[in-house]
Amino acid sequence: MGVQNGITTATYHILTPYPGTALFAGMEQQGRILTRNWDLYDTRHVVYRTRGLTAEELERGYHRAYSEFYSWSNIFRGSFVHDDLKRKIQHLFYTGGWKKFEPLWNFIIKTHGLNRMLPLLESILETKSKRKNVVAPYPR
Repeated sequence: MGVQNGITTATYHILTPYPGTALFAGMEQQGRILTRNWDLYDTRHVVYRTRGLTAEELERGYHRAYSEFYSWSNIFRGSFVHDDLKRKIQHLFYTGGWKKFEPLWNFIIKTHGLNRMLPLLESILETKSKRKNVVAPYPR
């Protein structure tokens, strides 16, 4: 549905019972918490005993949702839903450039290189009305 409507991004999350929440307390009381490895509490991993499907099935569904939404065919299909050429190009570059090259962007962010990329990102994401007083996410 999102691709047919030109939605640029989608995020998916696996239910994660964070410590200190009622959800965690309830699952802990039911004996459903599987791990206390807090690195896995990232909405990408199943950390509790599921009901109705296995943890592996849930994680496969999570990865399949991302893979399908961000497949090249869906990126192109979503891009061409837009009426004007500039918006089609923005959709293509943003969706394809961000998700298909995510490891590269993670590296750029971790090495504090994002500010050098800011002019490129702003030109890709720029809309017809230019924004004023844009604050960079990191000090320059």
